[in-house]
Amino acid sequence: MGRRAGKTSGVGDVVVLAALLGLAGGVVVPTTYGKVNGVELPTSFIGGAVFYRIYTFKGIPYAAPPVGDLRWRPPQDPAGWTGVRDAAQFGARCPQIVDAKAPLDSPLYEILTYRSNSSSEDCLFLNVYTPNVASTANLPVMVWIHGAAMVIGSADTYPAEIPTSLNNVVMVTINYRLGNLGFLPTLDDETDGNVALMDMVKALHWVQDNIRNFGGDPDRVTIFGQSGGAWAVSLLVMSPMATGLFHRAISQSGVAGLTTTRRGDVTRTENLAARVNCSTDSYDDMMRCLRSKPAQDLLFLEIIPIVGGRFLPDDLWDLMYKSQVNKVDYLLGTNNDEYGMLLSVLPHFSEDGLNRTVLETILPAQLQFDADQFPGGNVSLIVQPAIDQYLDPDMDDPIYTRDRFIQMMTDCRYTALTVLMAKAVAAHDTRVYQYEFQHRTSLFSMRPSYTKAAHGDELFYMFGIPLLRDDTGNSWKYSFTQEERDLSLDMMAYWVNFATNGDPSDFTGAARMRDLVTWTRYMTSSQSYLKLDVTSSADVKLRESNMKFWNEEVPRLMGKEITTAYITRRLNPNVRASKNSQKP
Repeated sequence: MGRRAGKTSGVGDVVVLAALLGLAGGVVVPTTYGKVNGVELPTSFIGGAVFYRIYTFKGIPYAAPPVGDLRWRPPQDPAGWTGVRDAAQFGARCPQIVDAKAPLDSPLYEILTYRSNSSSEDCLFLNVYTPNVASTANLPVMVWIHGAAMVIGSADTYPAEIPTSLNNVVMVTINYRLGNLGFLPTLDDETDGNVALMDMVKALHWVQDNIRNFGGDPDRVTIFGQSGGAWAVSLLVMSPMATGLFHRAISQSGVAGLTTTRRGDVTRTENLAARVNCSTDSYDDMMRCLRSKPAQDLLFLEIIPIVGGRFLPDDLWDLMYKSQVNKVDYLLGTNNDEYGMLLSVLPHFSEDGLNRTVLETILPAQLQFDADQFPGGNVSLIVQPAIDQYLDPDMDDPIYTRDRFIQMMTDCRYTALTVLMAKAVAAHDTRVYQYEFQHRTSLFSMRPSYTKAAHGDELFYMFGIPLLRDDTGNSWKYSFTQEERDLSLDMMAYWVNFATNGDPSDFTGAARMRDLVTWTRYMTSSQSYLKLDVTSSADVKLRESNMKFWNEEVPRLMGKEITTAYITRRLNPNVRASKNSQKP
């Protein structure tokens, strides 16, 4: 493999350099709407790349610009074009309240710095990365849905070039409408208001229609995402409108236990209208006024899906609890300290610990998000039970209190919902694999000592950041340990194996073999999971008592009828309900 020439500073610069050297030979691929000309990208900037080059196609429109009267409408077909469309540059990112940035000397630079040149409502673009453009290649396809709570973020920030260069896989990254532009209740018959989710469905239709021309297999499509992207993945798993468009799913750090709005309730829309001086006297006039406002005036940090319609037929907790989900294979998991960094910004929260009285003061506000996922939920009913579940009444040590609080919030916001979704999908006898990522990354010397694998840490490894070469091509760009580089290769192998075969331990069709710990399938009886670390290991029943508290006791307190034998009966209808079933 040849060395890189010249000085570059990032993945995007490699493309520019390749073009200057005449290495970026145009590769033309037909799509439903016209031909696109991609870039041949040398991969010498990636340590251990399997392919000496891959092909990238950026800024491909999968839907018409959602502007004017199309704002808050379902995505429409894009206009076709004649000739060949240049696909060397990313399309515009979607409007958002703030642009995420990271220090240039941080590995976050590769996944949190925008590589698109502008922001615009004309943003419904996708990007394709492939090692093989032969229509007979039949490679598995992985469609990445970016995170950041579905209110900020962009597809272009994630360097899919890296995992594509290391694995037999076609990767697709997509933009979708964000915040109030993506989720706003309307009374229109053709939409429930979940237009961001409809964007994702539209992109998946594009994949079905076109991905074979990029070397992909439309019958092996996996959707995957992290944080807000993981929420989106779980919502697509719950939606009848996404049935058949994908075959496997991966959620990293999140499934959608979210506050929702019932279809037909336009209170949130009226509140938004009032903020931007639109009259609410007439619904039609209000919507015309809202559609005339600049996009930036409409953006607020909130994301509330609409339920009770065609896209999401019921409340999210009920869809999971009743196993009303698509029959797909699912790999899902969390980090063991999701809230370590998120809580560190709170006052009175430090290396010295957290005062027990302060915890009791701030806890209701922290748990409000969880109560709000249940219509009419009353947070005061779960505060003391949560304290009783996690804190020993005889322990008043601030370090103990802080660490238990972190575990409490990690479990209630992330882990418990992930377990609930795992049970919901496993009830259909599909293949389910659960993990907990446990590695504290060595680079974060400034991170508090009490923080382990925090929210988002696994992204470095899944996107191969430890394997980037420096400007000379002779040394590593970042000072990850060799164990961490191996962890990155392991994690990518697990993910791509799952997308390829439905089993993360099955290397059939892989570009390279790795000596991996066997990942045991999750079953509702055994509840197996993988402790994902530099030395991974198998275990069962992740924090079982805490999971039962959040998935059974809290819903019961919020007014849900809980039958602990429900999943068992779905798996075996001949099993009668237990006498110990809990009801309110």
